[in-house]
Amino acid sequence: MKKIFAIVIFCTACVMLNAQDAVHFEFSDGIEDYVLKSKMERQISALLTAINRAETNNSDINYWGIDIDDFASQSIGMMWNNVHFRIVDDDIVEHCLRVKTSSGTVLGYQVRNIAVEMKPFDDTYTGALNQEVCINLDPKGVITDFNITLGLNQYVKIIKEGERLNDADRRFQILHWVEQFQDAYGKKDIDFMEKVFSEDALIVTGKVMKRVDAQIPKPKVEYTTMGKQQYLANLRRVFTKNSYINVHFDDIEVVRHASKPNFYGVTLRQHWSSSTYSDEGIVFIIWDFTDEENPKILVRTWQPMVVDDNEIFTLDKFKLS
Repeated sequence: MKKIFAIVIFCTACVMLNAQDAVHFEFSDGIEDYVLKSKMERQISALLTAINRAETNNSDINYWGIDIDDFASQSIGMMWNNVHFRIVDDDIVEHCLRVKTSSGTVLGYQVRNIAVEMKPFDDTYTGALNQEVCINLDPKGVITDFNITLGLNQYVKIIKEGERLNDADRRFQILHWVEQFQDAYGKKDIDFMEKVFSEDALIVTGKVMKRVDAQIPKPKVEYTTMGKQQYLANLRRVFTKNSYINVHFDDIEVVRHASKPNFYGVTLRQHWSSSTYSDEGIVFIIWDFTDEENPKILVRTWQPMVVDDNEIFTLDKFKLS
C-alpha cells in the first residue's frame, strides 16, 4: 500500500511540474484562415512548452511533434548552448504579423513580444535577463526561425516611418534580418554570416589611435578595409576565442536609397560584450533587397563612439552599382 501511495504522489508531482511548464498561445487577430491559424497556435504553444520543460529539467529541447524546420531548431539550439531561458507567461495572446515582399507576396508569418527570462549558467553572462523573442513561420505554418527581438520602441518607430514612406513591409523585413544578424554573433553562427554577406562585400573597421600629443583634443581614428572571406576568417577566430558573445543593437535608423529602392542603409549602435572584450560602437550596414527572400549585406562598417556625427558612414558615402 505504501509503495502504491508513493507512486501516486510521484505521478501527481510530475503532472504538476508539467502543468507549470505548459504555455497556451493564440492569435488575437491578423489571420483569417482558421485551419492555418489553429495549426500555428498549436505549434507555437508546443514549442514554448518544450522550452519551459527543458529549462525545468536542465535538458535539451525536445521537438517531437512540433512542425519546425532544421534551421529554426538549430538556431534555438545554438542559443540554448550559450544560455537557457524560460517563457514568462503561461497564457499568451498576440497579433499575427504577415511577412510580405514589397509587391505583397506573403513570405510567412511572425509573432513578437514573447517575454523570456534568461537563465545563465554562471556569472559570465552579461546580457539582459529579461528579453523578448519572436517566432517566424512559413506560409504553411512551419516554424522557421526564433530570435531575440530589438526593443519595442525601436520596432514601432521604424514601422511608423515605413507607413509614412509607404515601405513598411520592407522595413519589417529589415528589422527581422537585423534581429537575425544580432543573434548570429551570440550563437556563433558562421553559416548565417557566410550566407548573408555578399561575395564582394566591403567591411570597414575603425580603430582609435593613441594620442602622442596631449594637446590634440580629439583622438584619430584609423580605418581598415577587408573583404568577406578575411572578415569571416577573423570572426571564426573570435568565436573560438570567446566562451560567450552578447551583441545588442539599439538607436536604429533605416534610410532607403534615393534612386535605388532595393538598397537600404541601416545605422545602429552596437553593444558588444564577450569573455575577452567589450566595446560600444556605431555600425552601418547596406542591405541589398533585390532578392527579397535572400537579401545580402553589401557594406558593413564599425566606428568608435568618438566620431562626430558628420563622420558617421551613410549611404551617400558609398558608390553602389
